[in-house]
Amino acid sequence: MQTLNFGLIGVGRFGRHYIRLLQKLKGVKLVAVAAKTKDSLKEVSGLLKSDVLELTNIDALLKMKTIDCVVIATPVSTHFGLAKKAIESGKNVLLEKPMVKNLAEAKKLRKVAKKSRKTFMVAHQFVYNDYVKYLKKEIKKGSLGKVKLIVAQHLYPGPMRNDVGCFWDAGTHEFSVLQSLFKPGKIKRAEGTSVSFKKSGFDDLTSATIKFRNGLIANIDICWCYPEKTRAFTVVGSRKTAVFDDAADKKLIIFPTISAAKLKMQKIKPSVPRVNAKEPLKNEIEHFIYCVRNKKNPETGIDSAYEITEWLDKVSRKVKLPKYH
Repeated sequence: MQTLNFGLIGVGRFGRHYIRLLQKLKGVKLVAVAAKTKDSLKEVSGLLKSDVLELTNIDALLKMKTIDCVVIATPVSTHFGLAKKAIESGKNVLLEKPMVKNLAEAKKLRKVAKKSRKTFMVAHQFVYNDYVKYLKKEIKKGSLGKVKLIVAQHLYPGPMRNDVGCFWDAGTHEFSVLQSLFKPGKIKRAEGTSVSFKKSGFDDLTSATIKFRNGLIANIDICWCYPEKTRAFTVVGSRKTAVFDDAADKKLIIFPTISAAKLKMQKIKPSVPRVNAKEPLKNEIEHFIYCVRNKKNPETGIDSAYEITEWLDKVSRKVKLPKYH
């Protein structure tokens, strides 16, 4: 098996996780990392093996013929330009979420990615979470019954971005899981409320109710200035209700769905499935590697990521920030 050589652009919070995993996985080699400044590189130099090149010239990394794959873990405002360059340089690309900062960029990037014969994938990490995979199988089997409602809360104490709002940044998680589990199609209607505490023009809190073409309804709350972390994704079915919370000790709990009339008469006995869960980011990278080696379309490839961007755009236009008085 030929070794796949990787380059990494961006050495921040997520870039460090990619450094750790790309230097551990078999069959791959981290060849070079690039950041804007030498100071940024100094912060991660102790994490890098001695033969990894440290560059402040991103174009130099993209021109390296020895590099097969590029991971881009930079602010979303840079994603379109860097991803386009990487694709046109003949690299397989793994791009952190959200794919881009608006629908216009998504349309242009989709054209570039479609023309390329290389693998393009967006890092919707929750899709590769083993608890989500387990839940997907249970839904497919019909264990939860008919599903009509999703209630999702993604609340966390930052980081707060300065190039997109909280819904565009973190709503991608909820949308990617929802897409993977249900493939609900186009958004038929969206309404809700957004608030900007910083008065920056970007939302710091958004609460939206969304109805999809297939009848599925999702209530989604996103806030990046919440004191505690909650990542609860609740699937309400006619037979059972499943709660996936990546921030909890018991990450997946399944309850019997009980009518209001019987609620006082019946004690709820939830079940906690045993799931052999690996690190989601490791699963994500391994899926990317598999797709590169076998020339397969990734589960979170350009078509999937484009649809999620369409959803983000629709909700963002419907749920507008109120004006301050």
